[in-house]
Parts: sequence; structure tokens; C-alpha cells
Amino acid sequence: MGDEFSLEDALIILRRRLLFFLVPTAALAVLGLAVVMLLPSRYTAEGVILIESAQIPTEMVRSTINTYAQERIEVIKQRVMTREKLLQVAEKYEIFSKRLNLTPGERAKKMRARLIIEPKKLEGLGQYNQRDNTISFTVAYTDPSPDRAFQVANEFMTMFLSEDVRTRTASASNTTEFFTQEASRLAAEVEKLEGEISAYKEANTGSLPDYIDMNMQMLERTNDDLTAAQAALNATDEQIRSSQTLLASVFSGAGEQGGPAQKIAELKTQLAQLKSQYQEAHPEIRAMRSQIASLEAQIAPSKEYQRLDAARRAADIALGEARNTLPDGDPAIAEKKAALTAAEDAVVAQLSRDAASSSGDIMSTQIQAQISILQSRRRSLEEQVTADQTKISDLRTRIDGTPAVESALSALQQNRDNIYKQYQEVLTKQQAAQLSENLEDNQKAEKFSILESAQLPEKPSSPERAKLGVLALFFALGCGAAAAAGAEFLTATIRGRSHVSKVLGAEPIAIIPDFRRDKAPPMKWFGRRGAPAAAAAAAAAAVVAIPMAMESAPAIDQGAA
Repeated sequence: MGDEFSLEDALIILRRRLLFFLVPTAALAVLGLAVVMLLPSRYTAEGVILIESAQIPTEMVRSTINTYAQERIEVIKQRVMTREKLLQVAEKYEIFSKRLNLTPGERAKKMRARLIIEPKKLEGLGQYNQRDNTISFTVAYTDPSPDRAFQVANEFMTMFLSEDVRTRTASASNTTEFFTQEASRLAAEVEKLEGEISAYKEANTGSLPDYIDMNMQMLERTNDDLTAAQAALNATDEQIRSSQTLLASVFSGAGEQGGPAQKIAELKTQLAQLKSQYQEAHPEIRAMRSQIASLEAQIAPSKEYQRLDAARRAADIALGEARNTLPDGDPAIAEKKAALTAAEDAVVAQLSRDAASSSGDIMSTQIQAQISILQSRRRSLEEQVTADQTKISDLRTRIDGTPAVESALSALQQNRDNIYKQYQEVLTKQQAAQLSENLEDNQKAEKFSILESAQLPEKPSSPERAKLGVLALFFALGCGAAAAAGAEFLTATIRGRSHVSKVLGAEPIAIIPDFRRDKAPPMKWFGRRGAPAAAAAAAAAAVVAIPMAMESAPAIDQGAA
């Protein structure tokens, strides 16, 4: 049909099917315009939130919030548009009527559809620029009521500002709290390591590297003391042996002839013989014992000697107690040792004086006292030798253990230094985080601020009735044209000269216009009478056209004619 259709055919169809075109067009146009006019009006309230830069240069105080503005907008958008908050806003402003019987999910979905968040970026920055070029964003809300649109839009803008302040402050506070906790943990660890180092030093006091020179000097000095003590011990032993030899010679009778000592020896021999003959209570035995005691009293040391000897014994006891209770090297031990030496010298001097003023019979007592002094001195020297040997062994142990102690102590100190360095770094970061938190609390960092608050809408934002009306008219015209074309093509009729030429393959000889004065009413075109008349006219046109076609088209074969 496309190759048979022309403008003339369209005009003929329009004239012939005018009612098929006008009736649907008029009906659909009226219906479309009515629908457009009856569509509910919707109002949109829109506000602009500006993203302000930090008021203090970042070189002076750096914020701990390192996310871009667009990212923060999206995060806050997700938090603001949660189901719970959307339902709270809907309940607060009574956005949905209870008669609609909407579920909470449906109400939240409608709220999300009505709320529009659109960032605005600074033009001119490259696509791959690392800096976020978002400078502001709009918050728009659409509602059938202009008052509700205005109120809800401002409510969402307030929620954005509050959520931004809360998010930034909470993030800065969390950063500060993290570094505070980390600093406390590291400080406790440093303190623990300090305690371990102190305890290790206390447990290895003598083997510390700082004492190595002192230990070497003490070892050398103690070795000298040991050599001197051993030499003194050997000399004392020699003196004891000489005194014991002298005492033996005295008891063997080398003393004064007929002196008390010799008589005592003789009396003791006689006493032994009497004991073999008589009982202990026999008068002769008792007389013999009395005579021996009298002679011993004659050769007894003087009272001064006894006093000095008692002082010597007391000094000896005091020195032993000091060595048992006081640590080595205590000054009190040296003082008591000097006191004992002085007491021994005093006893020896008194013995010399007594020997010069008395007979040789008291020689044995003097020698015995001297032996006692020498033996006491020998014990002191033995104790000193033992103490020096123990001290030398301890010093050698300390010196030998110094390298191991130094290595372990160095490891502890290095670990302490590393932890302390981390503590200092975290402390610096904590101070920076605290400054950043103060910056956020005082709202001196990057922040959201209202550039334009949402205003009460003066006219609807939708629907656009003029555009929709034009679209409805075009739709009605299209439907009318489709109806006319459909009615034409569903009935087999001849539309005009071009149609006849196409059907017959030849031009008509003449075109006979319709001279009927009384035209059939248009409605008859729909009845049975209209169809025969159209058919007759088509037949007449065909009769006229056939001879012309045969004359003007000799090339057409006979079968086609």
C-alpha cells in the first residue's frame, strides 16, 4: 500500500472518513486534557548546603577527617535515609494518611523516592584531579502539600547538618580516645620494662658492666690481703710452736730449782700415789690438794693481767658476732678487729711486766696465756683467709658473669627504648588528635552550612500541564488518523485518479466530477446506500479509463488488456 499512497489519497481519505478522524480525536483530546488537568499537583522545596573549607590552615592544625566531601555526603545520606529516620519524619509531619493503609516499608520507599540529594561540583577541574571538587549539594523534597514539602526539606537539611557535626566530632573523639588508650598501654609497658630492668640490676648488682673496673680493683686488693693474712697465719703458727716447746721445757723442770712450779709437780705425783691407796676423803689426800692449791695461787697471774685477758676475750667474742651479723667490708668489723688486736697487745705487755717482777715459777702460766693469745689470733687470721678466699671467688664469679649480664641488660634496655620511642610518637599523635578534636568541637574545620534554606513553593513543580496537554493533543490526532486510515483500508474503494492509474496501469481519458446537487448526508456513508453509489462511480471511471489505457499503452500484452 505504501507505493499506492499519495497526498491526494490522504485528502480523499480525510474527506471521505472525516468522522472517523474527528470523533476519536475530539474524544481523546477532551479525555487527555481532562486527565492532565485532574492530575494532582506536587510541590518541591529545595535548599542548598555549602561545604565550607577549614577556617584554620591545615599546615597549622591538621584534621583527622580525611574523607572527601562527596564520600561524606553519601555516608550521611545513607544514615539519614534509614528506615527508622524516614518513618520518624513521616510520623512527625503526618505525610501519609492512615486511610492509605501503607506498610512501614512502603512508606519508607515513598519517602526515599521523594527525597533527592544532588551534589554540585566545581567546573574546570580535570577528571583525574585528586582533589574533591564538590562545593555544595542540594536537598529537595517533593510532596502534594507545599507546606509539608517546605517543612520536610528543612528537616532533612537540619538532619544533614547535625549528622555531619556528630560524625566529624565522633570520628575526632574516637581518634583521640584511640591514641590515649595506646599511649596508656605503651606507658604501662615502658613502666613494666623499667621495673624488669631495675629488678635485673638488683639481682646482678655485682656483675653490672658499670662495676667491672671496681670489681677488678677489689679482686687485686683482696688477693693482696689474702697473701698478707696467709703470711701472718704462718708466722702465728711458728710462734705457737715455739711457745709450746718452751712450755714443755718449763714443765720438764727447766724452771727455778725448788721453785713453786717444781714443788707442784712433785706434789701432784705424790697425790696420784695417795689416790691409789686411800679414798678421796682421806685426810692426807685433802691436805695434799690444799697444799697444791696454795702453790698454784702463788704462781697465778696478777689481777691486772686477768682484767686485760677478760677484755681480750670480750673483744674476741664481739668480733665474731660482728662477722656473723654484718656484711663484709663493714667499718664496724674493722673497728672490732682493731680493738681485739689492741687487747692482745695489752695482755702481752702485762705478761712481760709480770715476768720481769716475778720468779721464773710463773713462766708456765705466762707461756700458756701467750699460747692462748696466739691461738685466738690464729683463729682470726683463719677467718680472714677464708673470708678473702670467698670474696675472691665471688669477685671472679661477678667478673666472669659480666658479659652475659651486659648482653641481657642491653636487650632489656633496647626493648625499653623502642617501646619508649613508640610511646613518644603516639603521644605526639595524641596531642595532634586532641587539637583536631578541639578544631571539630569549635567547628573551625571543614563543615556543612546552609547556603539557601528551603522556601515555601509558590507553584507546583509537577505535573507540567502545558507539555502534557500538547502531548495529549498529538496523541488524539494520531489516534484519529489511525482510525480514519483503518476504516479506509478495511473497505475496498477507489480513492482517485492516481489510485485508478495504479490499479489499471494506464492514465484515465477524462475525470468526470460529481455534479449531484443533493449530496448524500455524511452519515449515509456508514450505511448500505453509500457503498453502492461509490461502487457505481468506480465502475464508470473504470469504463472510461479502459479505452484510453489500450490506446496509450500498446506495449501491454494482450493478456494484460
